[in-house]
Amino acid sequence: MAQPFGVAQLSELRDRLELMLSINTGDSYIDSVPELQDINEAYQATAYAYDWPTLLTRTGIAKVANLDRYALPTNFRKARTVRLDDVKLGEVESEFLKRSRRVFTIDAAQNDIIITPIPNAASTAYTFSNSESAGNAITIELNSVSGLSSLEEVWIDSVSGTDEFTFVSSVNTTNTTITARLFAAKSASDVLYRQKDILDILYYRRVILLSAASDVTLLPQALDYILLFKAAALGFFRLEMFNEAERNEKMWRDQMAEAWLASDRLSTGHATQFSI
Repeated sequence: MAQPFGVAQLSELRDRLELMLSINTGDSYIDSVPELQDINEAYQATAYAYDWPTLLTRTGIAKVANLDRYALPTNFRKARTVRLDDVKLGEVESEFLKRSRRVFTIDAAQNDIIITPIPNAASTAYTFSNSESAGNAITIELNSVSGLSSLEEVWIDSVSGTDEFTFVSSVNTTNTTITARLFAAKSASDVLYRQKDILDILYYRRVILLSAASDVTLLPQALDYILLFKAAALGFFRLEMFNEAERNEKMWRDQMAEAWLASDRLSTGHATQFSI
């Protein structure tokens, strides 16, 4: 798939890093595992230094009666907001969970979220009768439309992994259908839930390390080459060129701070899983 103009692939990041380090042709560092490790270490450090808006995403979790612990997505890093039955929960340490109202805690070891109050009923499930294509106004047949209303936000849990939030445009009780926008195709037996009836989590995701030559980062485009100052600092430190290492480390921090201010820290950016 073609990449947006200006987005640097891993192969380009490698080439730029070699220029910054003045690596001679034929040097064993070129396209090596240590070079990739330096780039990925710099990528992770850059990604987690600030709450970059492109790392923000959203998911839903259906409630289960009498269950207070739920598995989080594998790419979960930290929560920004958590809502239960459309009421915002506060975050507390685990020792305060049972003595607080409307709160959650993260079990990092198990990658679980634990909530209170404990749901006393499961989320109402609406099952797709047929597979559906993506589109702006798709008629979706469900096993039931009882309780659904127009302009209501819903979350679709898809077996194919194309989960998404969307809004109900209209409800047809006679044909048991709704009309809604679908960003991705859906399968028969996919399940729809009302947003106000689930655990709704807005979170910052972990980055996936680069490996293939065509891989690109999840960061704002402006950071593609800024992260290489961190990678160069690692390389110079290994060579015991400590002044150059310090200079590149400072360049990385200064330029990253400027990019953060320029990105508008209150913007959600081009993040996934937001209803349109």
